Amino acid sequence: MTIPATLGTTATVDGEHAHALRRLGAGMCCAVAIGGALAEIALAWVWLFPDYVTAYVVPHLGLGGASVSMDGVTRALGFAVSMLPLSVLFYALHQAYELFDGYRLGRILNASAPVRLRRIGFAMLALALLRPLANTLLGLVLTASNPEGQRILAIQLSIDDYMIAIFGGLILAIGHAMAEAARIADDHRQIV
Repeated sequence: MTIPATLGTTATVDGEHAHALRRLGAGMCCAVAIGGALAEIALAWVWLFPDYVTAYVVPHLGLGGASVSMDGVTRALGFAVSMLPLSVLFYALHQAYELFDGYRLGRILNASAPVRLRRIGFAMLALALLRPLANTLLGLVLTASNPEGQRILAIQLSIDDYMIAIFGGLILAIGHAMAEAARIADDHRQIV
């Protein structure tokens, strides 16, 4: 087993655990790619069909009894607003893919892992903020063509957003801890 004194270099680790991590990396690369593709396909599919918007989006936003517009422009704007949090999620998924791809290739200990973890953490925190904002904007988009007094400003905060923020903070902290560990290991290596 070869382990570097610092995370500043790339190390390959041999053995049973390294092989398991390579397999996990390969599986996670597939899961991340498939998950990202399915998220985009599902989002486009829902906004293409007014019945799906009525069945899935409207109740999710708490607009069940409200009159909503389903014309093409409204659905295109709804799709664009929905892409705001999804684009941040895609960024996080890209960082996760690159991290797992490194593991798949045997690059277990390297300087990019803490950076990618911090990027994922920041993206998850941004996602936790963007989801309620996007939902509020979606409510405005769907009811914008209603007569005055029937337009709805619905602001939602859910436990999901809170949990996404907690998860993002955890990943961010792990990334910072890994970077600090690399810095301390480098300091110790220079002293010896």
